[in-house]
This record gives sequence, C-alpha cells and structure tokens, in this order.
Amino acid sequence: MRIPRALSLSAAALTAVLGLPAPAATAATGDTLYVTKASANCSDSGPGSQARPFCTIGAAAAVAEPGQTVRVSKDTYVENVRITRSGSAQAPITFLGGSASLEGRTGDSAAALTLSGAQHVVIRDFGLRDVLIENSTGITLDRNSAAAARIKVGAGNRNVSVTRNHLNMLAVDGGSTGVVLSNNALMRSVGVPIVVSRTPGVVITNNTVGYGCGPGIKLFGGSTGAAIHNNIVVDHGTDELRSCVATEEASELQVAADSVAGTVADYNLLRAGAGWVPYGWGDAKYATVEAFHAATGQGANDLIGDPRLRNVYGPVLNDCDLVSGKPDPATCSPAIDSAKADAPGVLDSDIDGNLRVDHPYVANRGTGHLDRGAAEVSDELEVYVTLAVDQSWAPAGTKLNFTAHANNRWPGTLRYTYDFGDGTSETTGSPTASHTYAAACACVPKLTVTDLSGKQSDNKLSDPFRVTAPDTLTARLDVTDVRPTKTDWSATAPFTVRADARASATDSSWPIVNYAYDFGDGYQPSLSLDQLEHTYRQPGDYTVTVTTTDSQGHKSTTSTVHQVRYLAGRYTTVKPYRALDTRTNQYPVGSVLPRTLNLSSWGHSENNQMSDGMTAVVLNVTATQATQDTYLTLYPSGQARPTASNLNIKAGQTVANLVTVPVGYDRSVEIYNPAGSVDVIVDVLGYYQPDTGNGYSPTGPTRLLDTRAGDGQPDTRLTPSQVREVQVTGQAGVPNSASAVVLNLTVTEPSTGGYLAAYPHGNTRPNVSSVNFTAGQTVANQAIVPIGGNGKIDLFNGAGDTHVIADVVGYYSWDSKGEFMPVTPTRLTDTRANNAPLGAGGELAVQVGGANAVPNDAIAAVLNVTATEPTTAGFLTVWPDGTARPNTSVLNFLAGQTVPNHVLAPLGNGRARVYNPAGRTHVIADLSGYFTSGR
Repeated sequence: MRIPRALSLSAAALTAVLGLPAPAATAATGDTLYVTKASANCSDSGPGSQARPFCTIGAAAAVAEPGQTVRVSKDTYVENVRITRSGSAQAPITFLGGSASLEGRTGDSAAALTLSGAQHVVIRDFGLRDVLIENSTGITLDRNSAAAARIKVGAGNRNVSVTRNHLNMLAVDGGSTGVVLSNNALMRSVGVPIVVSRTPGVVITNNTVGYGCGPGIKLFGGSTGAAIHNNIVVDHGTDELRSCVATEEASELQVAADSVAGTVADYNLLRAGAGWVPYGWGDAKYATVEAFHAATGQGANDLIGDPRLRNVYGPVLNDCDLVSGKPDPATCSPAIDSAKADAPGVLDSDIDGNLRVDHPYVANRGTGHLDRGAAEVSDELEVYVTLAVDQSWAPAGTKLNFTAHANNRWPGTLRYTYDFGDGTSETTGSPTASHTYAAACACVPKLTVTDLSGKQSDNKLSDPFRVTAPDTLTARLDVTDVRPTKTDWSATAPFTVRADARASATDSSWPIVNYAYDFGDGYQPSLSLDQLEHTYRQPGDYTVTVTTTDSQGHKSTTSTVHQVRYLAGRYTTVKPYRALDTRTNQYPVGSVLPRTLNLSSWGHSENNQMSDGMTAVVLNVTATQATQDTYLTLYPSGQARPTASNLNIKAGQTVANLVTVPVGYDRSVEIYNPAGSVDVIVDVLGYYQPDTGNGYSPTGPTRLLDTRAGDGQPDTRLTPSQVREVQVTGQAGVPNSASAVVLNLTVTEPSTGGYLAAYPHGNTRPNVSSVNFTAGQTVANQAIVPIGGNGKIDLFNGAGDTHVIADVVGYYSWDSKGEFMPVTPTRLTDTRANNAPLGAGGELAVQVGGANAVPNDAIAAVLNVTATEPTTAGFLTVWPDGTARPNTSVLNFLAGQTVPNHVLAPLGNGRARVYNPAGRTHVIADLSGYFTSGR
C-alpha cells in the first residue's frame, strides 16, 4: 500500500547517525583540484588546475585543503594513495573518482587507498582494489567499487560511514565507534562478506550479502550493541564450498556470545543453503524465525526464503511478474515494502541512487514502504516517451488534444507534465490533455513523464506543430529551371521546371491538403504535392497556376509566367562515334518526313557517352548521293522546323559541315531534306550541359598551320595516309590548360578525292572524318578537336596529296568561363531578301548581341554561314567587329557554288563581320546559339 511520502532521515539525523558531513558552505571559485593522468600538461608539481592538472591522485591528496574537491578523470591509476590531510565538518575534502580506478602498485603490501589520521574526508565513485581506514574521523566511502578486494575499518576511528558500495568484503576490526555500513552489496565466494570484531555499536542496515562459504554477517570479539536491520543474506555457495567451514559456523547471521549484549537484529531476510541454519546467536543455532524470536526476542519481523534477486551475483530485486500487463502481487519479492523504515542507518536513496518508493501493488509489511537489501524496487520507465496532437496545424482558438505515450511496469502511476510552449503547462495523471492557444505562436510543446521514484523522461512533440492566425490562405508559387546534377542517363532533361508552392503554407490557417497545378501547356497533373517538376516539349512563355485547398475546404489560386529556355552549358567531348549512316543500315533521308536522330540511351549503342542533361550536341554531318539539289536542316525534336539550313547539296555532291544543334525534350534532333533523297552520315563529337564540362574562350581567328609554300616556308603538303602532328597549346593563343581547340580546317589542291580526320595526339584514330573533298576542290569545315598528349593534335590524310590550312578560333578549358546558350536555329542575315549580294572587298556586319533575345554581352556566336550564287571563285572571312581583319577564311567556294560552314565566331560590339574579297556572293547567316561570359 502507498503512504503519502517516503520516510527518511533529516540531514541532521544523517549527520548524527551515519557520520555523514553536514552540507558544506559553497567553496570559493577555484577550490577544485584536477587529476588527469592522460593529459600531456599534467604535472605533480603544478597547480592542479584544469589546464595543468596533477598526474597522480597522491599529488592532489598531499595538498588538498578543507572545502576543496579533487576531481579525478576516468583512467587507471597504479599507485598507493595515503590520505592524512583533514577537512572540517562544514568543509570536508572530497575526492570524486568519475569511475577512475585506483589499483595500487604490484607487490606493494599497503592498501591501494589508506586514510590514516584524516578527518572529514569523502571518497566517492572510485574503483578500488582495497581500502584501509585507521585513526580517522568523519570518513565517508560512498558509491565505490572494490569487488576484487575489501574495505577494512581498522582501529581508532570515529564516525565512519561505508554506504552504497559494491564490495567483496567489509571488515571492521578493533575499537572504532560510530561505524555505519548501509546499502552496500557484497558478493563473496569464500570467507565472510561482513565481519565485525571488537567494535561495539556498529550499524549494519540495508545491505545485500551473497556468500558461498562461511556466514554472511558475523560479529564477535565484544562487538556489542550492534543494530542489524533490513539486510538480505543469501547463500550462493555449493556443497563443496560449504565444507570449508566448521559446522558451528554454518549460519547466515552469526553473532558470537560475547557480542549478543545490546545487539538488535530484525527485518532481515535470510536464505540458508541445504543443511545450514539461518541463525547462530550466542552458543545456539536456530532454523526458523519463530524459534529464533522465541529464544532471543530478536527477529520478530525476519523472513526466511528466496528474495528473488534479479541476478544471484547482484543486489537488485526482481519486481513482481506481469500478468495481463499488471504486476501480480503473489509473485513479488518478499523484500518489497517490508523493511523497517526508521531503522538506524536508513538512507533516502538506494545503492543505485533510486529514491525510496512505495510499490503500488504490494501491501506494506514493515514500518513504511522501504525495501530490504541494498536496492529499492522502482518502476521501469522507458527512456523514450512520445507526445502527439490531434491537429498539428490549426489557428489560434482551436481546442487541441494532446496524447502522451510512455511505457512502465506500474500502470496508472505516472505523472505527465505538458508544457504547451506558450508559457502555460499542466501536470496530471492522465496521458491526455487539451489546450486552446490564445494567439498564433511558434510553439514547441514538450512532455515530461515522472514515475513514483522521481525518475523522468521527456521529449518534444514529434510532429511539426503550428499555431496560426485565423482565416488566412494565400497561394504562393515559385517556378524555377531545374539544372541537371549528373552526367548520365538519370540527369534532368532540358526544359524541366520545378513549381514550388511550399510558401503557401507559411501563414495558412489550416493545413493545405491539396495542390492542383496547371503548367500552361495542357499538363494538369493529378499529384498533390507542394512542389512538382515538369518537362516542356519546347521553349516558350508559359503561365503556371496552382490552386491550394486547406483542410476546411478554403481555396486560393495564383499564377506566374515562366520563360522556358535552354540553360547555358559547358562542353564535354566524347570519343567520336558514328550515330547514323543511311548508306549501310537505313534508307536515305527523303522529303516526306524528317529523320529523327535519337541521342538518348535507347537511340544508339554508343550514346552511353552522352547525358540526359545535355542541351545541345556537336555533330559532323555529311550528305552524299543526293538525287536532287537540296539542303539539310537539323533542329530540336518536338519543335517547329526553322527556315535555317545547315548543309546545301548539289545532286551527286558530297558535302560535310560541323553542326551545333539543340536537342529536344527527348534528347533527339530532326534531320529535314526538302527535295529528293540523300544519304546522311552523322558523327557525334560532344555535347553541352549546364554545370559540367569545359568553358569556352574565343580567340583570333589565328592561323596555326599552312602547308603551302610561301613567306620563306617550304611546301609541306600531306601525303597519302600521312599523320601530321600539330602543336596546339602554346600556339595561336591556346594555353596549356586547354582540353579542346576549335579549328577552321581548309583542304586545298587535293590530288584525289578523300577526307581529313583530326583527333587527339596519341589516341587511336576514330572512324570519322573532319573534312571531305574531291580532286582539285578547296573546301573548309570547322572542327572541335580534343587536345592529346604534349598539347598536340593529329591530322590524317586519307588519300592523295593535299594542302591543309588550320585557323584557331577558340578553345575549351576547365578555367574558361564561356557558357553556351542554345537557341532554336534562327536566320540572322540573308542578302537574297533584298537582292543585295556582298561585292568584291565588301563587308557585312551581322548583328548578334542585342537582337533575337541574345544579350549585348555575348562573347561569341555559333553561326551557320552560307555563300550562294557567287560570281567568281573566292572565300569568306568572319571576325569580331571592331578588330583588324585577319588573314584567314571560314569557307571557300567556286563560281555558282553554294557552300555552308559552321562558324564559331567571336563577337565585337555584339557583331561579327563578314568579308568577301572578289566578285559578288549572297551571304546567309543562321544562329544556333551564343556564348555568355559565364557565371
């Protein structure tokens, strides 16, 4: 049965009965000495400060003053410590071990810890091999462990308290007074755990003693006037061990005839082994409580039986067994709530620091609710408790219901303290509570659960929690482009946006239960998420709308216009591969439908070099065997076909051109032929993608190679199957950090038809071409060539003899800032529109920056430049406006010929200039994209 509060001794009574020091006055700042063996700064001659601690306990013990605390860091200290200094009753010297272990030196016969002539010293929380106390006063040994050896209270001591220790043996021998042995656990296989000799008035209370050979508690040698209460003495021995003692000593509690006078023994719980008797009192033995009490007047409230220890080698009692979730009183330990609560030496807490508690399911059989032995049975409260609320998001004024969850062995005994986070709290015995918040707040409700012994467990509300202002719901929407974060087939596709409506919940009164989106292109997903991604099929300005609905049915709608565009990217080269060749495995490209070139992972076996996050690709496109004069236009799949062209082809002619083209939402491009049929070969060279790869830097144009004789240079034309090494880095403005170079390659005066391949020096030559030509033809094509070993590239001539001219227009490197912004192919200039061909020596300014949504600060443009209807043979030069015209060309043509070329043109003042040296020719310039100066 429960009583209103625990019975305990007052501080004054504890001081008088147990010899414990009275509460000390607050020590002055700095009155702490430190011992840290592992510290690199430790010194036994130092101040013992935290910054420069002592290395040994003995060094601190030699200088400690009254009121000082010696804090010893956890470690093993192999030394023999002798304490002779003294504190006072009001200001004791305290040694705190923090689980430090004091072993004592090997081979030294002295105790690991000796207190000799010391006064008012507290030893707490140490692991000790053995202890000797002699000629000392006011000594307290509390919460220590000396399981392998013993504590000996020798002669000449006054007021020594040995409390709450785990011990092997406790010996009191010779003339001390005021000795208290309380709440200790002693487990010993051979010998007597508690033995008192020649010490009158000893108090032995609430100890748990396990033994295997000999008595558990023994008093002799005139140890009269003892008080022996509330102890548990249990035989743990075997028949073999019991044979080590004489028959007359085979008892658990043994008080010799010379120690009986004035000695009181009661409320003890004994369990004797087979063939043993519990009591040896004077010269007699007693097998039962009744016989013992009848003969001696002692032990009226003793018990004999199994105390139900949780572990036979430990002091903790088993609680009652649970039946249907509740303790069954019939199974409880007889030690529970059956002790003498006001016995001398009773402490407020047990060996583990648990407060004395009244077991709610066990009737009190003692003088209160104290348990026998060193340990008090207490509730088992789970460390982890939870708090939930029926509405984690609601406006002020709404009644909210909180539910606590905590597990313990004693149902119905917990106290719940609800801190609602708004300055109010409630303590109740119920696991539920209600609360109405008066105003909106960023509150964090908390729960603290307390059991009968005062042990607590706490936690915050596990769910997000909001108390909002009433009657507010405003939809908010932010639409952003999603940048790819990978370079593989799981990267984000072009034109992907993220609609983010999370801000709608910022001040909504009630939880938002539905988000309905309309992306403005007919896509209205059924998913209700506070943010959602969507991929458009083509660029444009789209109105994105979200409608939010809260838990009460209120709705709010908002819209925003988002410009869906390609994102600027950096360049990644791939090992060149042929993605399409209609001559070998497909029918030619006809004029009925465009041919789709799928660059995704399912489009071609070697497309695994590409990425889902690419925005544009760089291709070398060759047209051959055209049945009619025609042209090819490459453009992003899923988008309208532009009026621009990439290649112009005469019937039977073979034409090649570098093409930079944006990809569609499905990573594909379309190839359109308006007339007849034509075979098409497409070689893939690389791709652009945001936030990965190399940036671009425009240069010159600057001539890197010219095999023709002139200016004192010999004729160095390429011969059949010759590979020519060309140094690139360190030349024509290309730095050592460059990974690829942009060249305008021109073949002139070839002796036969053939091709030229440019590739990284030291690499295997790929099965692709950079320039295709016929005998006597002068033809140019732009190439982006990765730079190989030693900063070089290789040029391979497939057949015949030919001259080669290479002009550098830019390079890619990790430290270049230029980023490529693809655009749907757009016509910038066509002199045919107003029949104004470019005459001999004429120049044409092509406006790029500041027009067609291209920013004024664009540094370069990707153009497809075409010369058509020339009156004489000639060439075109393209260079930045505002700079001197270079001695280079971007394309060469014959009279009447239509010749296109890919031109990566540096810009000046946002413009590129085009020069025609002779005759007249129409000029067409189509834009595929531009380079920004980077982020």
